[in-house]
Amino acid sequence: MPQRGDPPDGARRSAAPDAPEPGGLERWLAPYFRDSTLWPVLAVAAATAVTVVASVLLLAVVDRNLTAGAAVLVLGWISVDVLRRERRARGRTGLAGRAILSLWALGSAAALAAWRAGLF
Repeated sequence: MPQRGDPPDGARRSAAPDAPEPGGLERWLAPYFRDSTLWPVLAVAAATAVTVVASVLLLAVVDRNLTAGAAVLVLGWISVDVLRRERRARGRTGLAGRAILSLWALGSAAALAAWRAGLF
């Protein structure tokens, strides 16, 4: 029988009791990277985000659309804010920061490939 202060069996902590629990955005993203049954959901969400980033970049740079330029600025602002918060809290880039940087890199590569291929 568990003692009064013990968590229930389903809520036991990881093997490292001193490891800090993830907070902020990482708390929401971590299960998608750790649980292999959620990887298809992660792949679809990442593909969607890469497509949005690539589309906005193409519209802003090639088509010189002011609304898309504003969207790039807002997405960039949000990305930099997440990166700065992680660096301030932990002193390093965490899971959320690496995911955001990966999405920007893949979105930029997709936009460049679409532009070079003449799709846009």
